[in-house]
Amino acid sequence: MGMKQTLQALSNAWRVFETEGLKSFLTRTRLKLRKILKGDRTNAFRAEIARYAKLAPPGPLDFKTVSQPEVSIIIPVHNQSSYTYNCLKSLHQRTTDKIPFEIIVIDDASTDDTTEVLQAIAGIRVLRNTTNLGFIQSCNRGIEEARADWVCFLNNDTQILPGWLEALVQTMRSHSNIGAVGSKLIYADGRLQEAGGIIWQDATGCNYGRLNSPQEPQYNYLRPVDYCSAASLLVRADLLADLGGFSTDFLPAYYEDTDLCFALRDRGYDVLYQPQSQLIHYEGVTCGIDETSGVKQHQTINRDKFQHKWQTALQHHCHSQRDGAVLGARRLCARPIILVIDSYVPAYDRESGSCRLFHILKLLLELGCTPIFLPNNGLPAEPYTSELQQMGIEVLYTTPNQPDLQLQLRDRLPMLDLAWVCRPQLCEKYFDLLRSRPDLPAIYDTIDLHFLRMQRQEDYMKSNDGDLSWQQMKELELGYARAADATVVVTDVEQKLLAELGIDRVRVVPNIHISYAGTLPEFDARSGLLFIGGYNHQPNVDAVVWLCQEIMPLVWAEDPEMTVTLLGSNPPDGVRELGGDRVIVTGYLADVDPYFLQARLFVAPLRFGAGMKGKIGHSLSYGLPVVTTSIGSEGMGLVAGTDAIVCDEPGVFAKEVLSLYGDRDRWTKMSAQSLRTIQRFGPEGLKGSLQSLVSELQSISTPVR
Repeated sequence: MGMKQTLQALSNAWRVFETEGLKSFLTRTRLKLRKILKGDRTNAFRAEIARYAKLAPPGPLDFKTVSQPEVSIIIPVHNQSSYTYNCLKSLHQRTTDKIPFEIIVIDDASTDDTTEVLQAIAGIRVLRNTTNLGFIQSCNRGIEEARADWVCFLNNDTQILPGWLEALVQTMRSHSNIGAVGSKLIYADGRLQEAGGIIWQDATGCNYGRLNSPQEPQYNYLRPVDYCSAASLLVRADLLADLGGFSTDFLPAYYEDTDLCFALRDRGYDVLYQPQSQLIHYEGVTCGIDETSGVKQHQTINRDKFQHKWQTALQHHCHSQRDGAVLGARRLCARPIILVIDSYVPAYDRESGSCRLFHILKLLLELGCTPIFLPNNGLPAEPYTSELQQMGIEVLYTTPNQPDLQLQLRDRLPMLDLAWVCRPQLCEKYFDLLRSRPDLPAIYDTIDLHFLRMQRQEDYMKSNDGDLSWQQMKELELGYARAADATVVVTDVEQKLLAELGIDRVRVVPNIHISYAGTLPEFDARSGLLFIGGYNHQPNVDAVVWLCQEIMPLVWAEDPEMTVTLLGSNPPDGVRELGGDRVIVTGYLADVDPYFLQARLFVAPLRFGAGMKGKIGHSLSYGLPVVTTSIGSEGMGLVAGTDAIVCDEPGVFAKEVLSLYGDRDRWTKMSAQSLRTIQRFGPEGLKGSLQSLVSELQSISTPVR
């Protein structure tokens, strides 16, 4: 866009300011400028879909034949040879050898050149009906011929996108109780056709998200659904055999896929929508879109049949006018539904606070809860957002169509059972909105006691890293601790401190660690010292500067060859400048296992901070002995000299490093003790206390169901 368009956008935004106020002005101006300066990602996505959706003239294709397919892809066709060919061509171009599959095409008595087109395609099996049997009977014939454990129904008026089959199969592999999993259907113009289907109480259906952008957050997480369209549906073959395929009650077509999904769920199996499996669907190519004529008229006829058959189950479904699509699409989500708010999507491999929250989210899922995660910065950070979405967690983030997180939250507020808000600043931002539902219980998760960390920082550095003084932060934190239905801290030290300040209903949910499962190298196979920490956190910056400038010179005076490796994300210039022959500054690394397996000691000379230090637990989980300070060991109940070496003076710290570094027997004992100690902070040990907290607070909530 040019200058004229930019000025026009700003002029329009100013009119918003005059009529709606500053907040709307800032929100909409940011959206306009984002579109201007960075481009509209939705338009880019549509352009990409349009490129995929072009129809090519038929020609020869050669599919690899496999003796033991994992998936049988069944494609029923009646005329429309060009669409059939392009469907097969997309399969040829966009599938990989990772998943062996067979293709079974059922030619339902086509009268065009379908026979000739299919004859030019090698490696597929073609079954021809002598008379037109319709979709249901054609698919059932394909089921009888299928050789794989999973059967995938695929319309011929589709073109798959990369990763389509892999996403479906991976979902089946990773969830033992799935009966069927369906795909995201996208129109050729890039708009969404369906992100899973909703069936209302009156048996009418709703294509969730129809005509919206496929990139919106509500359409991009794995979730249970009423049904998924058989335009792309992967089903367990043994269950299809038990059910006899699609029910012939719905001949010739329509509601058969919905009936199948209901039958699977009736038998105790889940039906899931998988957003990473995407394909283009040219809706109505074979049967049209007019419900008053042709095959399409059976959509109305079969709706009545379906309603009669499943009338008992439908009593528990949502009402289209009363409940709406937001609730209808989440009807099958496990209860309780828990909103979790933090500053950003947890980057679990970059900082301990994120690692802790990531494990809490996993434990909530294991306890049968459904988390919804709201990152205050509104950014869908990858790969972390996709990982949460694939775990079944809805992540709210801003898009050009949905720039306001609080509006997204308002839509979901009626269905929530519990809110879990991290950090006092976010309580300040969101508590008023959450309290618009007085019955909604809220947890304030301190992460660490900010005022305590700030006070300690001022003691050492005569400064703090926030806009508030530690006294102001203390009043803020205590205010939200009183306002919340429960306050969560990471150590019993902080629990006791809050109790002394008059705060009750405080629970300890510490960092969560999983012991390294592989073989640990012994003493003689290791060398060097190791530190890890995110350097956006000032205590970590101070620790490594103190280590390299005051402690290590004392160590190097005795052992000039000893090296120090500083792991961690976002090292500032002051940390990078520490690097040299004996100090290695790596920056962020996705895989830190080799460093923890090769180092002989972990050092954490923290001089201020609060809460439980994830780096200490991280090291113990590898059986790597630790030398740290009183601040570093705080909150874990470590026994000095047994679980870790604890000292606060540079000279003593250096002496203990040299002593333990050269003592094989002592090192071996501490390594074994480290693994025993960290078991106290494993996920299984904390699941019960988390369950107790959620159950206690859920009892006071009355959300829309």
